[in-house]
Amino acid sequence: MAPKYDALVIGTGFGGAVAACRLAQAGLSVRVLERGLRYPKGGFPRDWENPLNGWLWKHGQGLFDVKLMQGMSVVQAAGYGGGSLIYANVHLRPPAETFETDWPEAYSRESLDPYFDLVAHMLDLQPITASARGLPTKTQRMKDVARQLGRDAQFFYPDLAVRFAPAGEPLPNKFGVHQEGCNYCGECDIGCNVRAKNTLDLNYLAVAEQRGAEVSTQAEATRIEPLSPEGYRVTFVDHGAGAVVRTVDARRVFLCAGAVNTTELLLRCRDEWGTLPDLNEKLGCRYSANGDFLAFALETRELWDPAEGPTITTSMVVDQGKGKDKTWFLFQEGGHPGQVAGILQAMDSCHDLKVPVDLLQKELVKVLRKRSRAAASMEGERGRFQAVFLAMGRDRANGRLALRPLTGELEARWDVPSNLPLYRTQEQLCQDIARALGARAVYNPLWERLHIPVSVHNLGGCTMADEPAYGVLGSDGQVHHYPGLYVLDGAALPSSTGVNPSSTIAAVAERNVERAIREALGNPGWVAPERAPLEPQPFRAGLRFSQEPQPARVVPREDPMRTVVIPEGGTVPSPTPVVGLRFTERMRGFHAPGHVPADDFTGAEKAGKRAGQLAEFVVTITLPSLDRFLAEKAHGGIAQGTVHVHGLTPPEGADIVNGVFNLFVDTDSFSERRMLYLLPFTGKDGQQYVLDGYKEVRDDDGFDMWNDTSTLFTVIRRGTERSSPVVSSGIIRLHLPDFLQQLTTFAVLGTESPVAKADALRRFGKMFMGHLWDVFARTKLE
Repeated sequence: MAPKYDALVIGTGFGGAVAACRLAQAGLSVRVLERGLRYPKGGFPRDWENPLNGWLWKHGQGLFDVKLMQGMSVVQAAGYGGGSLIYANVHLRPPAETFETDWPEAYSRESLDPYFDLVAHMLDLQPITASARGLPTKTQRMKDVARQLGRDAQFFYPDLAVRFAPAGEPLPNKFGVHQEGCNYCGECDIGCNVRAKNTLDLNYLAVAEQRGAEVSTQAEATRIEPLSPEGYRVTFVDHGAGAVVRTVDARRVFLCAGAVNTTELLLRCRDEWGTLPDLNEKLGCRYSANGDFLAFALETRELWDPAEGPTITTSMVVDQGKGKDKTWFLFQEGGHPGQVAGILQAMDSCHDLKVPVDLLQKELVKVLRKRSRAAASMEGERGRFQAVFLAMGRDRANGRLALRPLTGELEARWDVPSNLPLYRTQEQLCQDIARALGARAVYNPLWERLHIPVSVHNLGGCTMADEPAYGVLGSDGQVHHYPGLYVLDGAALPSSTGVNPSSTIAAVAERNVERAIREALGNPGWVAPERAPLEPQPFRAGLRFSQEPQPARVVPREDPMRTVVIPEGGTVPSPTPVVGLRFTERMRGFHAPGHVPADDFTGAEKAGKRAGQLAEFVVTITLPSLDRFLAEKAHGGIAQGTVHVHGLTPPEGADIVNGVFNLFVDTDSFSERRMLYLLPFTGKDGQQYVLDGYKEVRDDDGFDMWNDTSTLFTVIRRGTERSSPVVSSGIIRLHLPDFLQQLTTFAVLGTESPVAKADALRRFGKMFMGHLWDVFARTKLE
């Protein structure tokens, strides 16, 4: 039996909306599956008291899908219109040099410009200066700050997908869908309830439905399998009908579920279901967080008014260095709805948060949620003096998405240390701008405590390449070895864009769906109707008529970044150096599985030694910012390396990814400190474990400073939280030869100045010895 549909589109974000629209315009029969809800005007959640009421995908198919993976915190949308429902409306084109490496040879900025123009036409892009309401307060503040910092030549107003018509009366847009004008309510990133955002359901998807596309919402695709002799069968869960499992067949499938979800679905089809076994080993590789970096400024000197205007209205380019050492990113001012002003206060590390320093990711999020609810009643006037900063840049795109062996849980591996040069420069600029505003820079707690980035612009994982050996897709977005199966979303992009990626995703989708349609129709000249030349229309009795209205034609649009000037030596260096430190530590000892009580560390060590049950690790500890490390009470760093635990890890050991190290954490006693180690790893059984250890530095009888600083009392927990059950315990020790080797591994990051390097080592040593003095000497001298 022939497949029922010519084309099936999975997902309705920037790739899926483009695909559905063009396939329907080409006269093909189209079915669209969207896992989320359709949001009519006024339909977005606004229950500020209950975070589960309409907000989270895991609770009733809510708007936000938040994935707390080990190496990355991912925020995605779930709804008809995909990411356009909650993004900040910004559309920019990456500079030409972005496409010169890692992208297939056919791609260039010049070749994509006609498709960028098409996207701009469909979404009616305009900068904030097109608004008759004038510039929001934060927009004016950012322009002033750029001038103060000597960066005004890199400042510009990006294009926004916002309808800047008079607020109030709904009027039809060019596709016949009624929209109001922007009322400057600041709610872009939680869903625009007045429909002033040009979200995809109001343009691309509206055209698709007008042309006959059949849309199913609350339909979550879970499996793809080839049919014979052609086509694919897609299995999906119909949440609207009570989680009924259904199938749909189509000759061609366009997978556009978002970079993380698309990659996960293909991984499951290959590794779990076995329906697409020929997907190559590059699946999951080259994952990128697009260099996303989130920060805040509290207590600005003058009004910022974060709830006034669209979420983002300005951009500033930073371009430093050359070749492999080049750092390129965008800084954008941000806002937030007035109702969530108190949440930012919950993130302020300068206040006494009463948050234990030894929490892992999910535990920390739980605590912050509780604090956020308590702070939500913060008075509105105070919230007008706080700002949101968002940076995005060219990271190394060296992450990997994979399914954990045995458990099948999706994980994201992200190498923070190798991307630190980018993060460090972004942090510098955030500090500079906060200082210019008379404010304090505050960072996302997941970054500050655990050094886990938050990404809202996930890319890669299923990338295009000219040869199958280098990517999962061909240059047209078609999956190698699976004709008729396409990926047209951010998963296909081979590198970070360095800018808000929505326009690039849509432009690449426009290019590749055009080629797919030409092949399907056997018409090598097919183009989107908006790009097609006007055809002569028949006349009768002097009256012009046609079967349907002709779509408006695309007009080339100038790049908003055309005005940016980069000086010969790069943009102004920050006067705020961010210097870091790195060293490697090796510790060895013994563990005993199931030893009770678990805190009988000496007994467990002896039992483990008798049984020959070794435990050891080698970790490289990175302190991204020495200033912040010294100032904050947690004194935290990133720990990555390898752990060997007899019976739990394979012979070659297990990788430690995004481990946490805390040096000299305060306790209830002034004369006692603790060094904490939280080292997550995956065991040979596929389960997640965490090595949870502490060194207890206190003045006992006798001179025991070496013993205190070299003895790690350790338990190993099965799970990802400190409340997870203990499966093994013992003692791991730093031996003198390993300590002497450790001293040779100290390296200062972020500067080439010998004076700055010496100063960094001096400051670290002063802090280290100062704590030892407080514990072992001060009380004896008082």
